[in-house]
Amino acid sequence: MKRTVLITGGARGIGRQIAIDFGNAGYNVIINYNRSEKQAMELVNELNAREIACQAIQADVSDSEQVKRMAESVAFGHVDTLVNNAGVAHFGLLQNDSEQDFDRVINVDLKGVWLVTRAFLPAMIQNGFGRIINISSFWSERGSSMETVYTAAKAGVNGMTKALSREVGEYVTVNAIVAGLIATDMNDPVPPDALFRIVDNTPVRRIGTPSDISHAALFLADEKSSFINGALLHVDGGY
Repeated sequence: MKRTVLITGGARGIGRQIAIDFGNAGYNVIINYNRSEKQAMELVNELNAREIACQAIQADVSDSEQVKRMAESVAFGHVDTLVNNAGVAHFGLLQNDSEQDFDRVINVDLKGVWLVTRAFLPAMIQNGFGRIINISSFWSERGSSMETVYTAAKAGVNGMTKALSREVGEYVTVNAIVAGLIATDMNDPVPPDALFRIVDNTPVRRIGTPSDISHAALFLADEKSSFINGALLHVDGGY
């Protein structure tokens, strides 16, 4: 049976590349987006032109009612592969951060993973098969100056990954990709000197690409990867 993948934050950056690569691998593709409607529709048209079955669904992953509506709108039966990719970043000194800054990052990057997983997990268990792949960050383990909230949220994703993998591993594998610095617009605010230091401390001597992450996601989604569960797969060039 043809498998279906849902990618949150799938219209841009890493999510867009994951959608393309999974579609090329034979999956039905569901692109979740919140504000990037133009990019989402362009991607749907691009994939449909390649005869890849694709659907775009608007939903704020931090809103339980919108997530519920998204789960009820799936056009391909049930979702058996979920990539929790949606995320926002915030740069600033902790003492200058507002409570609204904290809530925004935690609600999207951590609560959003919880809400979307909760919505799609029961059908995976019922069908006896599922793959959940959470996109985390290398800052979740090392910490990043001026990104304390983002670091905390991604550390929470790592913990959730480990815990859920023990709950449902008999039927559904749950893993996280701990991504290094990836060339997306989310990282545009990173100063050039900081980029240089990161590359200089990365053994492969380059910044990552969205394809690096999508290839890892395809690996974890494969049925042959059924004994990989609760893993934090580092895709960071050895940083």
